[in-house]
Amino acid sequence: QRPLMRHASIKRALFVALVAAALPLAAQADDLSYSFLQGGYQATDFDGLPNAHGWGASASGTLGSHFQVFGGWARQDFNDSNANYDDWNLGAGFHTPINASTDFVTNADYRRLNINGFGGDIKVYSGEAGVRSALAPHFEGWVLAGYEDGHNIDGAAYGKVGAQYKFGKNWGLVGEAKFSKDMNTYFIGPRFTF
Repeated sequence: QRPLMRHASIKRALFVALVAAALPLAAQADDLSYSFLQGGYQATDFDGLPNAHGWGASASGTLGSHFQVFGGWARQDFNDSNANYDDWNLGAGFHTPINASTDFVTNADYRRLNINGFGGDIKVYSGEAGVRSALAPHFEGWVLAGYEDGHNIDGAAYGKVGAQYKFGKNWGLVGEAKFSKDMNTYFIGPRFTF
């Protein structure tokens, strides 16, 4: 009976050790902040127009425990041209945990591209949904699928994938790509989370 008791004690000790090891992982969901400022390099591959590149900045803030508002601006220059465009967006979203380290996220936004040199502005309305997950103590990622439509643009589905490496509590490096029928957009830059 003593060996059995010793075996049960070892099982209990292993169980306690596994729970203790899992606690930091469970706390990772708290690291998914929706309040941040970021800026960096942005590039766009257009279908039917020259590719473009430039700089942009955006911000997001939480409203209560499940809602966020966000907005941003970018200016990009078309390759081999004097033309450029300003890209503005404003939106709101909802997030809720689906497990200890992952949130379900949905967003809706209005976007306006003021194109200088090729004529015509583009107004876009979009909605998207997906997941954002704390994959490791210093690394998170997100995947979303959406649909956009508007003025001077054909309606199309798109996909978005991104990741952030966190250097500490506040600073991180973000990369994101959005793929759609008419354009693919890429962003990389620092993020300050608060």
